[in-house]
Amino acid sequence: MWRALGAEPPLNSQTLELLLERLEREIPFRELRPSLLGSGRPRLATAPALAATCALDELMSVPEAAAAVLEKFPQLFRSLLLRLGCALRLRVPRALGSLRPGSGAAATLRAMLARAGSDDVVRDVGDAGGWELMATPERHHDGVALLAGAMARLCGPRLPPVVRSLLPALGSVFECQRVTSGAFLAELLNHHVVTDLILLEPLLDALTALEKDSSLLVRILALRGLGNVASGSPEKIRRHGSQLLASMVNGLDDKDDPNNLLALEAMSSLSKILDHLEERDVRSTLLRVAIRIRPFFDSEHPDLRRSSIVLFGNLSRFSRSDSEVFSEQILNGLVTLLLHLQDPDPGVVKACKFALRMCGPSLGCEELREMFGNHLREERGIHYGEFINDVCKFLMRSHPSLLSRLVSTNLFYFKSPWRELRAAAAMFIGFLVLHVDEEQGQQVDLDQLISALKLLLKDPVPAVRVKVAETLGRLVRLL
Repeated sequence: MWRALGAEPPLNSQTLELLLERLEREIPFRELRPSLLGSGRPRLATAPALAATCALDELMSVPEAAAAVLEKFPQLFRSLLLRLGCALRLRVPRALGSLRPGSGAAATLRAMLARAGSDDVVRDVGDAGGWELMATPERHHDGVALLAGAMARLCGPRLPPVVRSLLPALGSVFECQRVTSGAFLAELLNHHVVTDLILLEPLLDALTALEKDSSLLVRILALRGLGNVASGSPEKIRRHGSQLLASMVNGLDDKDDPNNLLALEAMSSLSKILDHLEERDVRSTLLRVAIRIRPFFDSEHPDLRRSSIVLFGNLSRFSRSDSEVFSEQILNGLVTLLLHLQDPDPGVVKACKFALRMCGPSLGCEELREMFGNHLREERGIHYGEFINDVCKFLMRSHPSLLSRLVSTNLFYFKSPWRELRAAAAMFIGFLVLHVDEEQGQQVDLDQLISALKLLLKDPVPAVRVKVAETLGRLVRLL
């Protein structure tokens, strides 16, 4: 029946409008009572929404429907995209058999784009695996982002009415619709076309308003979108710098972020936008951010370690014009960065090399700046023992008063969960001791140091015990 109606030009436009109204009006699912054994409330797909989706798929399968589809493109795109977002993890009424709401909604959206002449978008998304991702609950937002990217590249002129129709969905009562619309709009900011179409400001304002959304994923997607401005419209970063920085700092301070996923997104996005800001743009937040991210240097999650250390390196770039603001933070973080050159995760090691290269000019020691610049290039390996020996030599020449602080920080890492860092901390102290004179050595509490080393000598890892024994041997020159 729907194919027959679609084949009649006088009727297909009216039929399309009626089906759209039905899809918009009907609730996408009903929440059932939670089971005694399960968690959360299972959702049951509603028959009218399923029927409207299937009818639209049938109607758009006939070539005669093309004109009606083009006429209603923004409304169709919005309704079908949001329908797809709500169709995931749904149970189907028994009377409807083995229907799969998510896959069916993705197929209908795909058919609509093809009938509207956007076969290149359909292929582009398909080649990247986007249609399958959109129908997968855990990766739905990634698939939607692929769709947004394809549309930004291949059919930009169609975006203004689509964006205007999707913006209200960011305030939907359904979290799934906020996730879907948020993922799509956030990805658009990755492309310069939004500036060309004068969509940048409305998108920025809409995503900024989501920082208090009850959904963690929606807040993450909003920050991701704001960070995307750095690649999509970098020339606009300074104009909107205060707005972007405030959102990133709020993301770092979010209290409803138990696994620090929002903080991770905030740090990654902040690193991207800092490349396009100047010192006066970040002066008021520099110290606050530096202090806030320090605990992540030693997170058990490598992504948090890597992102926080990269961000610290990017922040240190601004210390050169006002060293009093940031130099103390650099000195406080120096031992941690040097020890994490031995981190078991290669991405963290790469991040530390970058951060130390960036921090080098602010250390007040030309030898260290040159060492970090030459020996810590990304593609170059280092002999850690020789490197730390030279670092300690130059540190004691340029900053002898730091000895006590450097030793204390290394002692903290004697309890590190990573064997590589425990061994490196013991080695670090040994080389510090090697390069101090008798007067400087008085800064060190030898009793405390020897007790800590003796305790570490019981470490179950032989490589750690070897470094401890070597350091104990070097302590003789201070006795």
